Amino acid sequence: MTKALWDRYAESWSMPETERLGRLAETVAAEVSYTDPHVTLTGIPAFSEYMAGFQTNLPGAGFEIREAAGHHGRTLAQWNMVGGDKSVIGTGVSFAELSDDGKLARITGFFAVT
Repeated sequence: MTKALWDRYAESWSMPETERLGRLAETVAAEVSYTDPHVTLTGIPAFSEYMAGFQTNLPGAGFEIREAAGHHGRTLAQWNMVGGDKSVIGTGVSFAELSDDGKLARITGFFAVT
């Protein structure tokens, strides 16, 4: 179940806005907090806007979850950032705390910034 949640969440990074908002509502808490080396934000609208910027900056790119693990309301995913041709263009890990209903609530992404 943990990897399936991360897989569904990861797909949202490549979706058009209307689909992305629906997917985020399924996978993250309404007041999700997200932090990575570039940003700290709160809420689905701000998160979706950040994902739109990712799509603008890296057309066709997305994420594939390599491995995921979880316990006691916390979860960790290892991922590849892939280009439109599915070649790996980056790697990283994300940590999240889960909400009471099992959604990603506080997400922190770790990756090298070049």
